[in-house]
Amino acid sequence: MNEWEAVTPVLVIGGAVGDLVMTLPRLPTRGEDIEALPQARQIGGCAFNVARALTRLEAPVINGMPVGNGEWGAAIEAAMGELGLEVLLRHGQMDNGWCLALVEPDGERTFITVSGCESQWNKAQLATLPLTEHTLIYASGYELAGENGEALREWLTRMPFDQPRLIDPGPRIAQLSEDFFAMLSDSHTLLTLNRDEVATLCGAGDAVEAAQRYATARNLTLICRLDRDGAWICDGRTPPLHVPAYPVEVVDTIGAGDAHCAGLLAGLSAGWPLPRAVDLANRVAACVVASLGAANPPDRQQLQQRFPQA
Repeated sequence: MNEWEAVTPVLVIGGAVGDLVMTLPRLPTRGEDIEALPQARQIGGCAFNVARALTRLEAPVINGMPVGNGEWGAAIEAAMGELGLEVLLRHGQMDNGWCLALVEPDGERTFITVSGCESQWNKAQLATLPLTEHTLIYASGYELAGENGEALREWLTRMPFDQPRLIDPGPRIAQLSEDFFAMLSDSHTLLTLNRDEVATLCGAGDAVEAAQRYATARNLTLICRLDRDGAWICDGRTPPLHVPAYPVEVVDTIGAGDAHCAGLLAGLSAGWPLPRAVDLANRVAACVVASLGAANPPDRQQLQQRFPQA
């Protein structure tokens, strides 16, 4: 860990939004009134969570998150400033969106999202982002889905140098067409998926077997995040590789996938082989699920203290 130096820049594409986190005993039924306890009002969004975790891991980040013109936009710009992230994309007509996260006692979370300028993309905007052939690219599925994500989908499938891409489709995976994934075939793309997302994209049955079949058919590498069962690397060319999880007591799972993405990207930025980068991702995600919310990802020292033998 002490010899780790992340040097390759990571362009983080996606949304920064307001996050309101509340805990409640259970989700209400239709028409029911239920008490909840407010826990946090913070800046989040998948891309922002990834960027924040990357900066904590001392990886260089290029900010590809739009900032809007309202109250949330001002708060987001301030939060970006605290991380040392220069604002490259501005939207003068809309504010950023926000998200209500409802956390149950077992840590499971349910989201209600109000979209803002982070869902609006165009070719001219994307053309302003600095790219080299070595830039690592992260893209969040929340911004890829739907008509408003068309420009971003096209941009990702037509990289000038076939730059390495980590795409996290997330819960919007069902809204992404098979044509989009087909256009990524044979490219330098990693898809990171949880258990439900593997089933949606690759079919029912054993998650690892389904992911391996899909990886073979598309010539893509899939990272399957299977919670306590760890992660599996399925590239369709070699047997699936298991990377064990790090057991912790789960407080909530908000930002777990984002933390995993950040750890993976940080490892790749340091030039690590994929299995070692996924192991780092497992450690970062374990730290995040052991605390409330996604706002406190670990730095290198905290990782070393929690996992001294890693």
